[in-house]
Amino acid sequence: MRPRSAHSARFFSPSAVQLTPLLRVRDTDPDMDSVVRGYRVQPLAAVLAAEFRDRRYRADLASLVGDRSHEETERWIDELTLAELGVTCAGGLFAKKSVGAVFGLVLESGEPAVLKLFNRSYSLAELRAMHRCLATAAEQGYPVPRARSPVFDAGDGVSGAFYAYMDGEQRDAHEPSVRRELARRLAELNELLAPLDADELPPSPAALETLWPAPQHVWERHDLDNEETRFIDAHGKAAQLVLKKSKLKLVVTHLDWGVKNIRFRDDSVCAVYDSDSLHAASEAECVGRAAAQFTAQWEHPVMLTPSPEEAQAFLEEYQLATGRRFSRAERGVGAAAARYVVAQVARQELLSGVPEADNYRGLLRNYDSNPLL
Repeated sequence: MRPRSAHSARFFSPSAVQLTPLLRVRDTDPDMDSVVRGYRVQPLAAVLAAEFRDRRYRADLASLVGDRSHEETERWIDELTLAELGVTCAGGLFAKKSVGAVFGLVLESGEPAVLKLFNRSYSLAELRAMHRCLATAAEQGYPVPRARSPVFDAGDGVSGAFYAYMDGEQRDAHEPSVRRELARRLAELNELLAPLDADELPPSPAALETLWPAPQHVWERHDLDNEETRFIDAHGKAAQLVLKKSKLKLVVTHLDWGVKNIRFRDDSVCAVYDSDSLHAASEAECVGRAAAQFTAQWEHPVMLTPSPEEAQAFLEEYQLATGRRFSRAERGVGAAAARYVVAQVARQELLSGVPEADNYRGLLRNYDSNPLL
C-alpha cells in the first residue's frame, strides 16, 4: 500500500500487442512516433529522467538501483535483459517506484516486457515461492502476468524478474459493479491458490515480531514520536493482538488487493499484478485487508478510502462469490485486519508528511465509533 500520488505500473500480455516493424530506439529520434498503449517509446534514460525529477523520488529509486545515473541504469537494465531474456532493449515505456520498482521495456524483438526489482525485505526463497504460486494461477487461466524469467539476483542484494506485459483500464472501485467484480475475482484467486503450500511465503505484516513492516520509502520519518504516532500505534497494536491470537489456517493469498493493482476490460478484470503481495495469511485476514483498501488508487479524483457500507458490501459480495459465510472467528479476524491496514496506511501518510484529510488518517480518527467492519 502506498500513500503517495503516483500511477501504478502496468503489465501487458505479449498477445495483447506486438510492435512492428522492429523498434530500435537508440537509432531513432527520441521523439519518435511509436507508442504502446498510450506510452511513447523512448530511450529508457529519458523515461527515468522524466519520471524521477523530484529529488526525494529519485533517492527512493536509488535505494534499489544504487548511485547509478539514468544512463548507467539504462545500460545495467540492458545487461540484465540480455542475460535473462537473450535479447537487448530497444527502448523504455515507463518506470515507477513503489515498494519495488518496475520498468516497462520494448525489446529488440519489438515485444514489450516488464522488469520488476523487488524490495530487499523479501528473501530470494520467498520471491521464488511467490512465483511458483502465480505460475499455478496463470496456468489455470487467471489474468496474472506470466513470468518471462525466473527470479534472479540482480546484484547488491536486489532480486528481479521479467514479466509479460498486460494492461487494461483502471476503474473507480466505488462503483458497485466494480466492487462486486473485485470481490468475485479475489474469491476466484483464493480458490485457485488454496491447495498450494504457503510455508515458504513471507508472513503477513501483522504477524511480524515488530508492530510495523520495514519502511517502503526513504522519506518516511521513522524517528517521529508524538501523540499522533502513538494514537496510530495503539490501533495497530490492538489489531495485531487479535491477528496473532488467531488459529485460522494460513493459506497463499494476496494481501494488497485493490483497484490500484488491477486493470479492467469493459466490466471484467483483465490484469492482476503486484506479484510480491502474495503472503501466508488466513483467508479472513486477506479479505479484511481488501475490504479496507480495495478503493485506494491515485489516478482518478475520487475518495481514497471506502465507507463502512462499502467495506461491508465487499465482504458480503466476497462471501456470496465463495458460497460460504464467515464464522464468528473469521469475522473477528477480518475486522482486525481492516483496522490494522487502516492504521498502517495512516502511519505511512503521517511519516510521509501527508496531512490528515479524506484519507486513511482521517478514517482512523473516529475508527472506534465508526469502524469499517
